[in-house]
Amino acid sequence: MPVAQQVLPATPQILQKNRGRISGKEVWRQNLNFASLAAFKIGSTLGPKGAYKLVTYHRGPEMVMKVTKDPVDVVDELGIEYPAIMTLAEAAKIQRQHIGDGISTLLVLVSALLAEADKLIEIGFHPNTILDGYLKATEKSAAIINEIATNAAKDLDEQLLKVIDCGRDLLGPKLRRHLSEAISRVVEDGLIDVNRVQIVKKPGGQTDDSDLVRGVIIKKGKAHPSMPDWVDQPKIAFLTKLEVKRLELKSVDEGPFSTKLNITSHEQIQIFKSEEARLRAFLVDMVKTSGANVLICRSKMADRICDQLSRQGIFAMHFVAADEFEAAAKATGATIVGNADQLQKEDLGTAPKLEVDKIKPEEIVILYCDRGSTLLLRGSSPELVQELEKTVKRALLVLKHSRSNPKVVPGGGAILVELALQLRKYALTFEGREQFAISSFADALEKIPECLSRNSGLDPIDMMIQLRNHHASGQQAMGVGEQGCVDMYDANIIELGSVNRANIHRAYELVSLLLRIDDCFYVKDIPKFHKQ
Repeated sequence: MPVAQQVLPATPQILQKNRGRISGKEVWRQNLNFASLAAFKIGSTLGPKGAYKLVTYHRGPEMVMKVTKDPVDVVDELGIEYPAIMTLAEAAKIQRQHIGDGISTLLVLVSALLAEADKLIEIGFHPNTILDGYLKATEKSAAIINEIATNAAKDLDEQLLKVIDCGRDLLGPKLRRHLSEAISRVVEDGLIDVNRVQIVKKPGGQTDDSDLVRGVIIKKGKAHPSMPDWVDQPKIAFLTKLEVKRLELKSVDEGPFSTKLNITSHEQIQIFKSEEARLRAFLVDMVKTSGANVLICRSKMADRICDQLSRQGIFAMHFVAADEFEAAAKATGATIVGNADQLQKEDLGTAPKLEVDKIKPEEIVILYCDRGSTLLLRGSSPELVQELEKTVKRALLVLKHSRSNPKVVPGGGAILVELALQLRKYALTFEGREQFAISSFADALEKIPECLSRNSGLDPIDMMIQLRNHHASGQQAMGVGEQGCVDMYDANIIELGSVNRANIHRAYELVSLLLRIDDCFYVKDIPKFHKQ
């Protein structure tokens, strides 16, 4: 004991004065409070009657304003002030990137699971015991969804897109048809690459003015005014650069360094200019020899090269953005080549037609081709176009998943009520503490239909009583409608089974991560910066 008394005072402090630390139940309670805050903001956006959120913040001297139902935008801003919510924000971004739908459901479910876990911790449960029960409930939920999921009776794309639009009238009948066609045009060998569906935004007009271009749009004009405005059956070369190499020498182990010309007479100037002209002509001849009548260059070309290309009847564009450059190459079946001296006939891409057009005030070039798909989105304001873009990206991902796994379950919270009912029965098969954890998981699932009921102006207690009675009598498709309990299949409100499985599994992973945190070290008074 005397030894300990001598050692402890001499032990240096691990944390400085501007550092803080919380641990144990306090950490769990803090994570619960932060998740509840996020869910409180997100829960009211669920369903067609869900509310919009107005998010404002300063970005330097500029005031940025967002009016949105996108949960990622909301939790992303909350995460700036509350770092624990950043975990939820990053998970929501991953969900949007890979699944496209169910983000609000995910966040509300995470909050509900943490709240139920907090109740169990208060009565003496260890977090690992709770997570063991949650894992069993997650696995059982996936099995139940597989049993309930069925093929859609009617047009699957139309029903899914209406649910994604969620009553906002962003996806009209015309745009829904375009989305289905766009995703069908990028199927190759049974695989769908959503990134091949190009999205071009242009404020102005109405959302119904949005259109599908059956090809690729390149937001650049022609490289020379005398080039034609259209080319039939173009043979297209894609070059990273087309330029006369600068005069340089290479030194061993030192790389290239520039050299200087020492010109002493007019004849030498003429010789130098003649050689430059010969090299430019040689580059153009190599493009011409390959059989190309269209050249798309990633880097900037000299004006004299553009002029010579025009004289040879070659349509050219230069300084093309990387994403548009790669998208056009894939759509036309071309191979991107580094220099003109490497260009072969086999590297050329083909398309039925190339046309120069204008989306005021910008000049664009459209490559019409069978494997190209571009959605031109219009809207009365930049904010509306941005919201439409997010909805379209969600729709494309959901349509992609529907092609690979078209099994659907009833929407409107019906599947969650059914899962809760069957999980409570499943919990009774356990004799240990897992029974409590699985029952708590079932209670958390019912928070989603409660939020839907509240947002529709219905009494959540009465609705949950009615929904439980319907499901107990075998009506698995009964969910929350605008006027009360409705058969979701009859109302054409469906969701992909794969999306629900992904939601529940990711919710378990997030809760598992947050409940296993028992220490939090932080720096006090960190300056908060909004993203740029």
